[in-house]
Amino acid sequence: MSVGRFMAPVLKSLPYFVKKAANYHIAQFCGLEPFQWHRIQDLYINERGGDSGPVTAKFLEMHVHGDPEPNMSSITYREVDEIRKQYALNIYKTIVMPAYYGRA
Repeated sequence: MSVGRFMAPVLKSLPYFVKKAANYHIAQFCGLEPFQWHRIQDLYINERGGDSGPVTAKFLEMHVHGDPEPNMSSITYREVDEIRKQYALNIYKTIVMPAYYGRA
């Protein structure tokens, strides 16, 4: 299935959420026209299945910082495995440990 098919309703509804929730008068808001998107060429595609949350979080982090080295397009399966390990450790450190032992 085409990603565009899934993105269309999201892109159409996002302007309404922005208008409702944000101070859109000071943002780069273009009314209620659907948002646009494009897929970055040669970007890592998760073909192994499973939880893509850590990869998505890493892509967002890299995008916010201007896609520093290593670029999103150079991510490999080995790096994704490391991203997932670090994500699991971060969750354990910030959620599980404090739940059992309290905050230090």
